[in-house]
Amino acid sequence: MKTLLTMTLALFTTLATGGTSVQPVEVGPSGEFTSIQEAIEAAAPGQVISVLPGEYRENLIVDKPVTLLGGGQAHLRGQGSGDVVLVLADGVRIEGFTISGSGNNMMVSDAGVRVKGRQAEVIGNHILDNLFGIYLDGCRRALIEGNRIRGRAHKPLGQRGAGVHLYDAYHNLLRRNDVRQVRDGVYFDHADFNTVEDNEFADLRYGVHYMYCSDNTFSRNVFRDSIAGVAVMYTERVRFNHNLIVNNRRGYNAFGLLLKECIDSVAESNLIVNNGRGIFLDSSHRNVFRRNLVAYNDIGLVLYASSLENRFTLNDFIDNSSTLHTVGRAKADWSPQGQGNYYSDYRGYDLDDDGVGDVPHRLQDAFEYLQGSRPLLRLYLSSAAAETLAAAERSFPLVPSSQQFDDAPRLKPVSGVESMPALAQLSRRSWPAGVAAALGSLLAGCLACWRLRR
Repeated sequence: MKTLLTMTLALFTTLATGGTSVQPVEVGPSGEFTSIQEAIEAAAPGQVISVLPGEYRENLIVDKPVTLLGGGQAHLRGQGSGDVVLVLADGVRIEGFTISGSGNNMMVSDAGVRVKGRQAEVIGNHILDNLFGIYLDGCRRALIEGNRIRGRAHKPLGQRGAGVHLYDAYHNLLRRNDVRQVRDGVYFDHADFNTVEDNEFADLRYGVHYMYCSDNTFSRNVFRDSIAGVAVMYTERVRFNHNLIVNNRRGYNAFGLLLKECIDSVAESNLIVNNGRGIFLDSSHRNVFRRNLVAYNDIGLVLYASSLENRFTLNDFIDNSSTLHTVGRAKADWSPQGQGNYYSDYRGYDLDDDGVGDVPHRLQDAFEYLQGSRPLLRLYLSSAAAETLAAAERSFPLVPSSQQFDDAPRLKPVSGVESMPALAQLSRRSWPAGVAAALGSLLAGCLACWRLRR
C-alpha cells in the first residue's frame, strides 16, 4: 500500500509539473558539478545537463538517456586515447560542444563521438582534431545535424579516419553538416536505409563512400575539391539526386561520381562539373542516369564493358573534353523509350522541328574510341593529328570507331539542373576559363527544392 501511494504521488507530481520531474543541472566552476562525467553519473534518466563555458579535460561514458548542452562555448577535450564521448544508452542528445582529442588507434577507430545507443542526436557541435569525427556503431535512427567536422589535416590521408563512419547502422539521418580535411566525408559499411542531405564535403579523399550497402539516399549535398565526390561500391539501390559535384581533380584518377559493382541505382538531377572524370562505371548494372548536367569534365563518362544495361536519358553533356571513354566493348542505352540526351558537340539537324535530331549522335569519334585500349593517346587530345583522324573516319569509315549512338539526341538542354541557385554561392576561382560565364548564363532560378544551407 505504501509503495502504491508513493508511485501515485510521484505520478501526480510529474503531471503537475508538465511531465518533467527532474530539473536541469549545471556543470562548471559555479555549477553543481565541476566534472561532466560526475554529473552524468548522478543524473536521472531524461535529465538535462547544462555545461558552462570552459574547457573540460575528460573522456565521457554516457550510459543513461540524458541531454548534454554545451551552449557553444564548452570545450570537451579528450585525454588523447580512446573515444572522447562514448554513448551507450538510447535517447541521448549532445549539442553545442567543441569536441577534440580522441586517440589515434586506427584498429579500434578512436572517435570524437561514438554512438552505440539508438535514437541519439548529435547536433550543432564543432568536432575537430579526432581520428574519426562521429562513429555510428550499430546504432539505429540517429540524427547527426549541423555539425562542423574537421580532421587532422597535418596527417596523410591514410592516417585519418572518416568524418562520419557508419557500421551496421540503419535508418539514420545526416543533415546540414560541414565536413573537411578527413579521409572520407561519410563512410558507409554494411549500413542500409540511411539518408544524407544538405551537407557540404570538401578537401577529402571521397565525399561519400559506400561499401556493401543498400537502399540509401543522398540529396542536395555539395561535394567539391577532393580526389572524388562520391564513390559507390558493392552496393545496390542507391538514390542520389540534386547534388552538386564540382572541382574534384586532386590526383590522376580524380572523378565526380564512381560506381563500382553498383546495381539498380538512380542518379537524377545532379550537377557534375569540372571533375577529372565526371561519371565512372565499372561492373555496374541496371543503373539509371536521368536529367543530370555533366559539363566541363576532362571525360564526361568512363564506361567499362563489364557494366551492363545502364540507361542514360534526358541528361546534358556540355563541353567535356571527351564525352565518353569506353574500355572494352562497352554498351549502354542512350535513348530509352526514345528519350535521348543533349550534347553540345552534336552536329546533326532537326528537319521536322520536334526538338530531336534526325541523325543519331555518335558519342565517340575514331580518336576517342582508340583511347580506350591506348590511354597514352590522350596526350594528343585536341591536337591536329587527333582532329585529322576524326575527320578522316567521318569521310572514310575504315578506321575502328565506337558503336555507341544516341538515336534521339536533343537539340536543346533538357536536364534543368544547370540553373541550380547553389552555383551562385560557390567560389569559381579554380574553375577553368569560361565555366563561370557559361553556367552563369544558364542560371534561371528553377529547382526550388534545392535548399543548400552553408
